[in-house]
Amino acid sequence: MSKQKKNTGTSTPTCVGTGLVALDVIMNGDPSNLLKIHAGGSCGNVLSILTFLGWDSYPIARLKDNSAAKELLSDLKKCKVRTKMVTTTGDGSTPIIIQRIKKDRHGNYVHRFEFKNPENGEYLPSYKPVLGANVENIVKKQPEARVYYFDRSNRASIDFAKYYKEQGALIYFEPSSARDLRLFEESVAVADVVKFSGDRITNYSELYPTQKAPLEIETLGKEGMRFRFSHNCNKREWIYLRGYNISNLADAAGAGDWTSAGIISKIGKTGFKGFHKLTIENIKAALEHGQALGALNCLFDGARGLMYACEKGSLDGMVKAIITGNNASIKSTNNLKITGKKLTIGSLY
Repeated sequence: MSKQKKNTGTSTPTCVGTGLVALDVIMNGDPSNLLKIHAGGSCGNVLSILTFLGWDSYPIARLKDNSAAKELLSDLKKCKVRTKMVTTTGDGSTPIIIQRIKKDRHGNYVHRFEFKNPENGEYLPSYKPVLGANVENIVKKQPEARVYYFDRSNRASIDFAKYYKEQGALIYFEPSSARDLRLFEESVAVADVVKFSGDRITNYSELYPTQKAPLEIETLGKEGMRFRFSHNCNKREWIYLRGYNISNLADAAGAGDWTSAGIISKIGKTGFKGFHKLTIENIKAALEHGQALGALNCLFDGARGLMYACEKGSLDGMVKAIITGNNASIKSTNNLKITGKKLTIGSLY
């Protein structure tokens, strides 16, 4: 691919991302046949949240031309996410994920993900990566970005990362697994930031006893996170950051996506050039900000419930309340504005 002029301006920061962009179908025991549907998936959520935080976001996805894709794209556009890098073709796939929000016997909310159609027991459509042969044509639609985000290791996602890295973008890799070790290692090698869940990737420290990427983040659920940071990638020690206690939790879904978006919003505004100037104190502040946003979203229903429950201008005060342990002052609400539609799940794909 030919090199493009690097994005060094001061305009609205842009994030391009590829990975899981899915249609979430929320079923919470409502006796009606209404399905609550909205855009989701790790990549879909992170880029939607970044738009809410004032960024321009461009997901790259290879969807199937069906009703699910129409619903998904409609919701993304409502969130002001740019969709010109999304294709809808006969050989694509629009992932559908069933989500059920219920209370357990102790009265606590439990969010469960399902990947089969409850109407017939069939597996629902799953993720298909963009074809590597299409990378060059796709990047022509948005040749510049401050940040490139990806959550799946495949040939196209890595080629996108290499392209945007050449343009000066910060490369943010959030793997869901490390099943294909060859592609995983290639993804880590091109990344500037690697963020992963300790529950899903349990052997990262065994794979990389010394730091591999400039910033590595392991999330530990309610226990917080730990990270390694050094631009010359030669340090061994992990630094621990505590988690934030949520006394009035409503739904933990989406916490990781809000954490990532919060981190990106703080460290990625000027691409890799700005990231390279950050100190460890800057990084700590960015991670704490991301953690607080993730915790804050747990006070509201849905992976992006916070977007619908407050104005952007009130976020800083709410984040401060989380960090200082004053989240009881924040009123939880079931205010997720998802359209309820009388549809069968089978009619979506």
